[in-house]
Amino acid sequence: MAAAAEISGEFRDGFPFVGGAAWLDLLNTTPAGETGPQELIDGPERALAWLKEAGLGDAAGDGKEALADLHTLRAELRAVFERLEAGEPLPDATLASVNRRLAGLGGHHVLQRADSGPTLALALDRAGAGPAALIALDFARFVCEAEPARLKRCAADHCTLVFYDRGRNNTRRWCTMTVCGNRDKVARFRARRATR
Repeated sequence: MAAAAEISGEFRDGFPFVGGAAWLDLLNTTPAGETGPQELIDGPERALAWLKEAGLGDAAGDGKEALADLHTLRAELRAVFERLEAGEPLPDATLASVNRRLAGLGGHHVLQRADSGPTLALALDRAGAGPAALIALDFARFVCEAEPARLKRCAADHCTLVFYDRGRNNTRRWCTMTVCGNRDKVARFRARRATR
């Protein structure tokens, strides 16, 4: 994994944002380190920083509560990722957990103008929702709209990041071409040169 200074768009404040969805980016906050998983959300300040960089809140608020919520939700979603990746259905416990968090989102219906005529839409009160509710909403939309077969793990040997392949051909192999993809290509190039 690269440092924030190496790649400004995909890594912000030391956090990787390569998953393609907020819930996947949350899973990526425990990347592989030299001695095992590295905890990137390791305190209240880092929890608030991650939420800010993810566009899910500002740097104010109760960092301790956010830290606990993020760690709990991340553990639940990691298990769900494994099930989705294996093509298994969502367990009832996951549905209940996500629905409990979604209940924290307030909302109301609004009548909107559209080319085809008026439409009725649900406007969510994101400001009053906690970060776990917003991530649960992201996850819920994902499982309803996305193709689980496009969930992938980075193909780099020592990388544990996950992502959703949004490419037309579904051939993305690395969390980021700039780091893991480049390393893999350089390693293969060197291996070919060594055999000549």
